[in-house]
Amino acid sequence: MLRNQLMGEAMKTDLQGHAYAELNKLKSGDKVKADGGFPCIKKDAVLEVSADETGELFIPCTSGRHYVEGQLDDDGNSLIGLYPVS
Repeated sequence: MLRNQLMGEAMKTDLQGHAYAELNKLKSGDKVKADGGFPCIKKDAVLEVSADETGELFIPCTSGRHYVEGQLDDDGNSLIGLYPVS
């Protein structure tokens, strides 16, 4: 069992065990890597997170802006298809 699960903090991962980016840790200027599930973003693209005028976070895509909240898992924090880049 993962340490985070023992502490009551479920860490969401993909089928390969890679942890998803988490909304509560993400801020403008951070970088994320996209998986291949986005029709508007190239697979493995590394993108800088920005905030719009209301503070909503997004990443650039072929349509302009892809808002990260659209990737939220049922846990309300994990961003499916987006991975943190350090």
